Amino acid sequence: KYFFFAVILITHMLPLPIRIVPTYELMRTFGWVNTYRALTIPFFASATGTLLFRQLFMTVPPSLSDAARIDGAGPMRFLFSVLIPLSKTNVGALFLIEFTYMWNEYLWPMIVTNSNNMRVVQIGIKMLLASEAQAAEWNIIMAGAIIAMIPPLIMLLIFQRTIMEGFSLKEEK
Repeated sequence: KYFFFAVILITHMLPLPIRIVPTYELMRTFGWVNTYRALTIPFFASATGTLLFRQLFMTVPPSLSDAARIDGAGPMRFLFSVLIPLSKTNVGALFLIEFTYMWNEYLWPMIVTNSNNMRVVQIGIKMLLASEAQAAEWNIIMAGAIIAMIPPLIMLLIFQRTIMEGFSLKEEK
């Protein structure tokens, strides 16, 4: 298990440009090029999530599992009744991290989409920049940048309470 964890961490250290060709080939094989699935699903397999959840589950004392077993809970009951509620903060934090990373990605959407109706907002803002023949309209570019900041801000506001509860280790009422 330590070997596989080390391999996962090594892949986490590799930047996206190194992983682009195999990931693109996989998306092409699935027939997902120029789809929303290609824009989102590759980010679900996250080494960050593996690291977060491994560290959380390593802090769960074995006596908790033993107590659940004595109470008649099997492995699936222990997972759904104990481990998943314990990991609520990690789920919120991981979702926020991955959403922000996905939202701000520029290179991957540029490669995996090839039609203008599938382009993401970051590529649209780049297209607003002027060519040499035309001056940039900075008011429109800045308005686009502000609009592009709204979805991550909304996600932060939605998950703020969950993350702050994790920091304060406050019990729910």
